[in-house]
Amino acid sequence: MNPNRTRVAPRLRRVFAQPEHASLVVLVAMVVIAAILQRNFFAPTSLMLTIDALGPLILLTMGQAVVMVCGALDLSSGAALSLYTCVLTWIMESGHPLTGVLALGVTIGVAVLVGVVNGIGAGYMRISSVVVTFATSFVWLGIALFIRPTPGGQSVNWFNAFFAYDSVHGMPKPLLTFGTVIPPVLQLVLLACLIWFLISKTTVGRYIYAVGGGEDSAYRTGINTARTKTIAYVINALFILLAALFFVGQNQSGDARFGEPFTLQTIAAAVVGGISLTGGRGSVYSAIVGAVIIELVNKIIFFANIPYAYGTLIAGLIVIFAIGVSQLYTIYSQRSLAKRNAPQ
Repeated sequence: MNPNRTRVAPRLRRVFAQPEHASLVVLVAMVVIAAILQRNFFAPTSLMLTIDALGPLILLTMGQAVVMVCGALDLSSGAALSLYTCVLTWIMESGHPLTGVLALGVTIGVAVLVGVVNGIGAGYMRISSVVVTFATSFVWLGIALFIRPTPGGQSVNWFNAFFAYDSVHGMPKPLLTFGTVIPPVLQLVLLACLIWFLISKTTVGRYIYAVGGGEDSAYRTGINTARTKTIAYVINALFILLAALFFVGQNQSGDARFGEPFTLQTIAAAVVGGISLTGGRGSVYSAIVGAVIIELVNKIIFFANIPYAYGTLIAGLIVIFAIGVSQLYTIYSQRSLAKRNAPQ
């Protein structure tokens, strides 16, 4: 028997025993189904539209994944997204480009404040994250409605760059070409990946996993669990802001109700991507896989001509099926691996 083969096989089994890797099987199946239903699925124009639809959900799910890895949840992410769009379009004036810089700076401050408030409640006050963020979701929604009771507002022209470079007046040709090769929303996703990569290499990244794996144990080892949770919520808030930048660049307006559907989608996408609801397990990058699966579910429902009245039901069943397949596959792989490693 080839000794290299005997060493490689267990490594491959360990890789595919991970939930985030198991979800790739579901992703491949969803891509095949979507490509069958939508004949031009891989056409450049269709792919660009798919990327524009996927990008914001990926950003929101990555933020939610950071919080979930830390052993918490954020039920206010959709309301926070709406708040950011309202703040941005409330401050900006279309004829004054510098107001875009001011709006961006103020909204970054608002995002940090949102993360800190959620972190204080869930971390320092030790209130259930579900209760805290459910309550703050109404606070963010109330502020957004106060700022902008009806959808609208203004945006400066250069802010369109967060959606499409060719919609910005006087954009240099090299940047136009770059924006065609790597769309702005994909650049935002890559920025989020880079941010998390840098954080994950620090003690903060390790602490986030440690707190999610066992808050009391992490506290006994000297980790400031409250501060760690607060940092996780701030990271989440900043990732939500990246999604808000795209939506404002796309729509040129703010809407206090815009983000409501996204909250539960981000949690479902993170779970489908292999993030544990109990915390401490899963890769934040795998949230990308979960978000793609969730978006493909919507695409499949649309191209399968399923009536709107049944769309939500079918989407829920597909998500449950995707989670179930991922979990069953993982359990089977782990048991098979345990049997093979068991002493004879």
